Amino acid sequence: MSGRRTDLNITQLQYVLAVADHGSISKAAEALFVSQPAISLQIKKLESELGFSLLYRTAQGVSLTPAGEEFCDGARLVQQSWAQLQEINARLSQQNREHLRIYLGPRVFSNGLFPKIMAFFERYPHIEPTFIQSSENFLEDLKNGDLDLALNYLSSSETCPDLHRFFRCELIREPQCVLTSHGSPLSKQAHASFEDLRGCAIIAAPQDFMEAQVLKRTLQKHGVVPGRTYRLDGVETSMDMVRNGTGIILGPKSFAEYYGVCAVPLWPPFEESLSFVCLQENKNHVGLKALRKYLLEIC
Repeated sequence: MSGRRTDLNITQLQYVLAVADHGSISKAAEALFVSQPAISLQIKKLESELGFSLLYRTAQGVSLTPAGEEFCDGARLVQQSWAQLQEINARLSQQNREHLRIYLGPRVFSNGLFPKIMAFFERYPHIEPTFIQSSENFLEDLKNGDLDLALNYLSSSETCPDLHRFFRCELIREPQCVLTSHGSPLSKQAHASFEDLRGCAIIAAPQDFMEAQVLKRTLQKHGVVPGRTYRLDGVETSMDMVRNGTGIILGPKSFAEYYGVCAVPLWPPFEESLSFVCLQENKNHVGLKALRKYLLEIC
């Protein structure tokens, strides 16, 4: 005659052992941060499957039956083995975890991509991202191995002697605009030319930052001499200054709604792209390739 088949699970064993250790279902529930009915239900279900009682239940509390004591002796061995298995799993998971250091430019946030990027990493828990939001020159950081990926614009006007070393994949193209306060004279115009920018106060990144160098070359190309330049390492503070009418910024249209400013398209028009940028030799890296495919699908 074959024995009774029982579908034990580790949660049931943990519940029984907690009750045995605390001598009380309510105290076991407190220790495990679960409800008392949940423990009672699972133990009764287990007893039904086993075909014998594990607990004596009295008005004074609970205690183990002889069968329950023998069952708990075996359950403790299983609990110890389960803990060892969990430790092994955690160690192997950490060893096989893939780490990605990702620079996030402001356009990631203004285009609403950050929550979607987080959703990607929820689907791939073995990839552990580190997000970086400040970089003087993300291309140099990529070359030096301080970054694995940058999600930012890569202007065609940038002078980088070894630009060929980088792989670039355009995600979102946006018209460049003059970002200004809603009360400024520029905000009333349908378009703004570079001629309109002469003498304006410009808000820019610190001089050593790549964005500042690109802006400087752009203004020089069009013969624009700003009235003065405010330099800040922080998009939020810079946009506060734009809202207050302190100065203007050249940036994408998506900044307007996100930061609560006015975007006046530049004329003649030109566009910049939020791009996926990494070293050429890393473009087929498993994690980067999966993220690139995902971003192209959602963009």
